[in-house]
Amino acid sequence: MPPLSGRQTQFYIDVVYGVAFSLGFGYLLVFGMDARVAALEGGLVLGYFLRVWENMSIYEQLLEEEVAQEAETQVAAEVEDQVSGAVADEVETHVEAEVDDTVEERVEAEVDDRVQERVAEEVDDTVEERVEEAVEEAVEGAEPRASDAAGDPSA
Repeated sequence: MPPLSGRQTQFYIDVVYGVAFSLGFGYLLVFGMDARVAALEGGLVLGYFLRVWENMSIYEQLLEEEVAQEAETQVAAEVEDQVSGAVADEVETHVEAEVDDTVEERVEAEVDDRVQERVAEEVDDTVEERVEEAVEEAVEGAEPRASDAAGDPSA
C-alpha cells in the first residue's frame, strides 16, 4: 500500500470514523444500551467534530492563500498596466528632447574629432608631398646651374 498523504489520508480517516459509528450504533441497536459503548460513541462523535473543525480551518487557510495569490496577481497586472502607460507617456515627453540634445552634442563632438583628425592627416600628407616636390624642383633647378658653373669657366 502506498504511503498515505493529502486527501487519501482524509478519506481513510473518514472511512474509519464511519465504520466505527456504524459498528457502535449497530451494537447499541442489537444488544441494547451499554455505558461503555455509549461512551465510545460519544468519544467518536466528539473526535469527528474536532476532525471537521480541523478540516474547516485547513480549508479556510487554503482559501485565504488562494485569495491572496489571486489578489496579488490582479494587483501586479493593474500596476503593470498603469506603470507601462505612465512610463510610455514619460518617455515620450522627456526622452525625445533629451535624445535630441544628447545626439546633437555627441554628433558635433564626434564630427569635430573626426574632421580634426582627417584634416591633420590630410594636411600632413599634403604638406609633406608639396615640400618634397618643392625640394625636388629646387634641387633639379640647382643641379644644372651647379654643373654649368663647374663646367663653364666663364660663368
